[in-house]
Amino acid sequence: MKQKLIVLFLVLIFSISFYSCSGPYTAEDNGRTIELSIDDPFEIELEGNPTTGYIWDVLSYDSTIIKQIGKADYQPLSDAIGTGGKYTFKFQTITSGSTTLHLIYYKTFEKDILPIKTFGMKVISGTMGRIEAE
Repeated sequence: MKQKLIVLFLVLIFSISFYSCSGPYTAEDNGRTIELSIDDPFEIELEGNPTTGYIWDVLSYDSTIIKQIGKADYQPLSDAIGTGGKYTFKFQTITSGSTTLHLIYYKTFEKDILPIKTFGMKVISGTMGRIEAE
């Protein structure tokens, strides 16, 4: 009986930690500060429509604090031509520290034009429950 309780407890702890993976964060989280532990994965999902010529792209972050996992994934909302969808960016914290992650929505072929949308999020890694956000 005691062994079953221990196994149940471990499964519960694993489930909580699995579901505590942060995100997905969306445009509503623009400007937000998040606090994560080291090796925590997190996702950012942003709506866009590449058929208009615009794409979401990562502009900058400190690659000693977080890393991007793979390339951005784009999923259209429907099979209809010209409909928008969502871009999903996957990241993971890799060490203690903080960085600001910047993404931009722009036309890659327009070099001197500012992005029409931006997304920024401060990521604090390795806080282990300590609140460090300002």
